[in-house]
Amino acid sequence: MNRPIVVDDPPSEHTPIATVTPDEHTSVSSEQRHPGAVLSSSAPHLRKYRGGFTSSICDLFRDPHRRTDCCAVACCGILSSDRSRYLLTGERPPPLWFRVLMYLGIPAGFILAMNHFTVDVTIPGSSIGGDDSNGSGGEEGETTVKAAHPALVWSFFAYIILVVSYGYVKNKRMREAILMELYTERARERGEEVDLLAARSILGRHNYMDNIRAHCCFSFCYQHDYNFYDDSTGMVCRDGLQGAAVEQPEADVCTRLWGCLSRTFWCCGCWCQCCGICAVAQEEREVNRLTGNEHQKIDYLTFQPYSEYYPSIQNLMEHQIRSPWKHIQSISILSSKLLKNVVAVLVVLFVYSLANIDSDFTWESMIVLLLTLGQAFFIEYLVHWKWNLFDLSFDSVVKYFACGFFLTTPSAVVFEMVISTFASVVAFIVGGFVLASDSQLAKDFESDPQLALQEFMVKYPALFIIYEFVNAFIVAAVVEEMVKYFGYRMVVTPDLLPGRSAPSSRNGNDEETAAVGGGSSVKSVRSTGAGITVAMVSVALGFACCENLMYIFVYSPPSLGVEISTLLARSLFPVHPLCAAIQSIGVCKRDLEGDKKYGLGRIILPAILLHGSFDFVLMVAAYFMQVNTIKEGTDDDATATPENEDGATEDISEQLPSMLMVFGLVISGYTYYVVQSRAQTRRLIAMDNASALREQNSPLV
Repeated sequence: MNRPIVVDDPPSEHTPIATVTPDEHTSVSSEQRHPGAVLSSSAPHLRKYRGGFTSSICDLFRDPHRRTDCCAVACCGILSSDRSRYLLTGERPPPLWFRVLMYLGIPAGFILAMNHFTVDVTIPGSSIGGDDSNGSGGEEGETTVKAAHPALVWSFFAYIILVVSYGYVKNKRMREAILMELYTERARERGEEVDLLAARSILGRHNYMDNIRAHCCFSFCYQHDYNFYDDSTGMVCRDGLQGAAVEQPEADVCTRLWGCLSRTFWCCGCWCQCCGICAVAQEEREVNRLTGNEHQKIDYLTFQPYSEYYPSIQNLMEHQIRSPWKHIQSISILSSKLLKNVVAVLVVLFVYSLANIDSDFTWESMIVLLLTLGQAFFIEYLVHWKWNLFDLSFDSVVKYFACGFFLTTPSAVVFEMVISTFASVVAFIVGGFVLASDSQLAKDFESDPQLALQEFMVKYPALFIIYEFVNAFIVAAVVEEMVKYFGYRMVVTPDLLPGRSAPSSRNGNDEETAAVGGGSSVKSVRSTGAGITVAMVSVALGFACCENLMYIFVYSPPSLGVEISTLLARSLFPVHPLCAAIQSIGVCKRDLEGDKKYGLGRIILPAILLHGSFDFVLMVAAYFMQVNTIKEGTDDDATATPENEDGATEDISEQLPSMLMVFGLVISGYTYYVVQSRAQTRRLIAMDNASALREQNSPLV
C-alpha cells in the first residue's frame, strides 16, 4: 500500500492531515496522482495526492471511478458508513429490525397516536347572526376542530431530534477515529511514538472543519475539494500539486455542464452539502486506503468476504453448470437474505389480500402485483439465464436488481421532486408575466380560475410544450438515466472486479484474482462486456419494476381495470432496460476498449435522447388531447351516457398516432443497440484473439 510523504512541521487547522506535502527527491507515478491531475515536465516540486478529506462527492461527475461517492448518495450514506465503520473499527451495524423500529416503527406509532388521541381545539370565528352596523344583534362564533394532543406532538419532535443527534454523534466519533488513525500512521512513518496529547491537539485543530461541519444536515461553508491553503509553504495547492501546471482531462458535455453548475454555487472556496453525504464519501475513500485492498473485498450489509462464496460460483461458471438449484445454493449471504425477505413480503401481502382488510387491495390486486414482478423477472430470465448465464453470476444479478429496486428508485424520486419543484416555480413565474400582459385572462382567473386555466392552455400551447419538454428530458430522462448508471457503479461484485478481464492483465493479476477465490482464471473481454450489459440491464429492470408498482398502486385509482391497463401499457415498451443496454456500450468502450473520450455524458446521452423523446411524445399527445377536449366543450369527468359510448373509440383513434411514434422510437433504439453491440462484440473478440496470440508468442510460455 502506498504511504504518504509528510513534512516535519505539524499540520495547522488549514492543512488536512490526509494531505501530503512536497518531497523534492520523490517521483510520483501516474497511478499515484489524482485522476484529474497531470504534471507538467517543468514542475519544480512533486506532490503526491491520494484523495481523502480534501475531495468531495462532486468528483463523481468528473471521475468515472468514484464508486464510493455513488454509495454515499443512496440511503443518505447509511450502507457506506456502516461498511467504513466495520473496516476501521470492526463494529457491526445494529440489526435490521432495530433500524426498522427506530426509523420507521416508532415514528409511524407517533403519527397513529396523534391521529387517534386528539383534543378539541376552539378557534374563534367571525360574527354570525346578522349584519349590524351598530355592533349589536350579532354574536361571535366559534369553531371546534380536532387536533393532536400537544404532549404527543412535542414528544414526536423530541424523538426526531434525539435520532438526529444520535446519528450525528456516531458519525462524529467515526471521523475522529479516522483522524486518529491518520495521526498514528504518520507517527509510525516518522519512527515516533504515538503521543495522545499531540493527537488530541491535532483533533482539536481539525475539530471544527472535519468533525462539526462535515456531518451537519446542511453545511454551506465546507472547504472546497481541490483548492486548499498550505501554510507550511504559503501557497495555494490545486489537486494536491504545488507549483505545477495542472492539465485537466478532456471534458465532455456532461462534465462541462457540471463545471458550469458547480461554479455557479461555489463561492469563497466552500461547497454546500446536505446530510453529510460528502463526508461519508470522504470517509469511505480514506478507510479504503487505510485498510488496504484485501479488506475491501466484502459485501455491503453482511460484510461477507468474497472468498467465502465465490469459489463455488466460479466452479459453476467454469464447468458450465446450468442447474438452478446449484446456482441458488452458491449465492452469498446477502443475496440469500434478499430473496428470503422478498418471499416473506409476498407471503404477507398474499395473506393480507385474502383477509379483505383493505378493499383497495384484494386478491385480484395481488395477482396484478405478481404479474408486474413476473414481467421484470421474465426479461431478466431472457437477458441473463437464457443468453448470458456464464457471463455474470446469479448472485450478482440478485444484487444489481435489488440495487435498482431499493436504492436507485428512491433516489430518482427525491431528485425528480426537487427538479420538478424548481421547474414548477419557474413555470409559475413565467405564467405570472403572461397574465400581467393579458388583462382579459387575468380577469377571467379572478372570476373562474378553472375556466381561465383551460383558456390559458388553449391560448398558449408553446409554453406548455416547453414545460413538457423540460419534464420529459430533464426531470425524467436525465435523472433516471443518471441514477441507473450510478446504481450500476455502486455495486461491486467478484465477477466484475478490476483486473479480471483486461487482456494485458492475464499475467499480472493472479494474486488479486486468487484473493476472491477465482484461482488464476481470467474472464475474456467479450464475456466481461456481456456481464456489464447484464448488470446494467438488471439495475434498470429493478428500477422499472419498482416504478411500475408505484404507477399501478400509488398513482392510479384503485380499480382492477385501471391497474391491468397501466401494467400492459408500461410492459409493452421496456424503455428502461433498453436504455441501460445502450449505456453499457459506452461503459464497455471506456472500461474495456480504453476509449478515454467516453465520459459520463457520452455514455448516457443516447439513452437520454431515447428516453426523453419517448416521454415527450406521450406528454405532448396527452396535452393536445386535453386541448381538443376543451375545444369540444366536453368534460373528462362526465358520466358516460349512451350518446357518448363511442368516446372510448375516439380516444383510441386519438392515441394511435402517439403510440405508433413511441413504437417507432423503441424500434429505432433497439436497432441502434443491435448494430452498436455487434460491432463492439467483434472488437472485443479481436482483443481476446490478440491477447491469446501474444501469450502464444511469449517466451514465458
